[in-house]
This record gives sequence, structure tokens and C-alpha cells, in this order.
Amino acid sequence: MSDPVQGRVQDSLQDPVDAERPDIVVLALARNCAATLPAFLRFLTSLRDAGLDCRALVGENDSRDGTGALLWAAQARGELSHVPTAFMADIRGRLARMARGREHLKRVLDGQGPAPAYVCVADIDNVMARPPEAGAVLAALAKLERPGLFAVSAASQPHYYDLLAYEDEAVSYEYLLDDIARHRRGALGYYRFFSDTIYPAQSALTRERETTCLSAFNGLTLYRGADYRLGSYLDDDYARCEHLTLNRRIAAATGRRMLVDPGLVLRTPGDHAQRGFLSFYASRVRKMAVARLRG
Repeated sequence: MSDPVQGRVQDSLQDPVDAERPDIVVLALARNCAATLPAFLRFLTSLRDAGLDCRALVGENDSRDGTGALLWAAQARGELSHVPTAFMADIRGRLARMARGREHLKRVLDGQGPAPAYVCVADIDNVMARPPEAGAVLAALAKLERPGLFAVSAASQPHYYDLLAYEDEAVSYEYLLDDIARHRRGALGYYRFFSDTIYPAQSALTRERETTCLSAFNGLTLYRGADYRLGSYLDDDYARCEHLTLNRRIAAATGRRMLVDPGLVLRTPGDHAQRGFLSFYASRVRKMAVARLRG
């Protein structure tokens, strides 16, 4: 028996004028992701096994755990295209670095010809340890064909985690990093900010129903290919999450919105888990130690 969801998606992809364009292109940045890269490759394979012409562009720079070699090997097998992004190492500030890296991948994609039917922007770090099933992606792509949407974003369990990219008419976390920095002085005060502010905000976005918004990312987002081409990750001062910058521009250009899909689910990354004080403190110590080792 045929799958009605897959049938709707495949019907939307059948365009003889653009017969050479891929159904979906996955864009991702990878640095020190050797542990989760195999799960990402399995994710790509599952999309192809589901009948999608799926291609992938993965930017990588300065990895110290063999990620680069794994990506070159995957490219040799025809699984993806490894896009060197060594220039990122010279950019100060994580927000600026990520914006430039994602914009580079976007421009590489734009230079390859007509926009694909869909673009999937994904993280390959610990959020990809348990990627969504291909069926969930197909169902999300079917939802993306609804009028009024330019993108469908993943949810996560046990709770939604990506506040920085989220914005709707009622709430925005554009300057959350500034608030975090102001509370970082003492361990107890730092934890209280998370327990009193961040954790409740994450819980409020953990919903079993579909949620429409102006911006979201949460580790994986599916875009209409033509709409994705209208955006840009770059701004003047990199004061915000790069996904928020992109989504605002696409929303302004199209007049459409995004959907957070409770059926497209990732596992909440461990470093974003809601914790008690002792676990929180130990996690922060480990994170700082790893950051020092990575330079």
C-alpha cells in the first residue's frame, strides 16, 4: 500500500522544468563531530531510501577528532560534499563565525543552479545523536506545502531547547546571551537564572500541538527551497542568533510564517538539559574544560 504522505510530497516535487534539481539539500556545519557523524550519514541514507533525491553540503574547519577525514571519506563514497570552511577559524565571536559559515554554505548552494525543492538546515553535533525518522521528515515536508508557511522546524524531547532562534508575536530571545553573561559571575546566581528564567521558557515551548511562529531552529529546520534563497544569515553586528536573522528576512520577503512540528522530533542535547544545581555545576565545569582543550 502506498504512503499517502510520501505521495503528496512526491507530487509536489514533480516539475518537468526543474527535473535536474534535487528534492532536498541538507546544509550543515561540522567541527569535532566524529562521534555523531555516523548518525548523520544514516539520516541521509534514510532520506534516500525513502525516495528523495537528497544531497548534502557539509562545511568543516579545524576539527581535532578526525571529522575532516571522515567527511572526505564520505565524499569519496558519494554521500555528501565536503566544503572546507577554514576561514571560520579566523573570525572572532561564535555568532559571527556561525553566521559566516552558514552563509558560505548557502552561497555554495545558490551557485549550483536552480533552488532545490527543499532545504534542510541541520546541526551535526550531539543533537544529531538520534535523528528523526525519514517518515517524520516526509510528513513535515507535506505540512510545508500548506499555504502561509516558509519553513517547518523540529521539536525536541524531553523539552524544547533552542530559545535563541525562537520568536513569535509575544516573545523573543534575541538578547538572551547578554542576560546569560550578566548572571555568569556566581555559580548559584547563574543556576538560578537558568532555573527561574530559561527552564520555564523552554518548558512553555514544549508542546504536543503544532506551533506557528516567526522564527525557530531547534537543531533541524526544513525550508521551501525558493524561500530559503531569499534570506541571509549576515547582519551588521552579529548581535543575534544567525537563524533569527535569516528567518526574519525570509518572513519579511514572503509574508509567511514557520511551524514547529511536534512530529519532527530530536533528542534534547545533554548540554541543554534541565538540571538540578549539582548536575548543572558539574556540566558547566566539563563544558569549560572541553572548550579550553579545543582552544
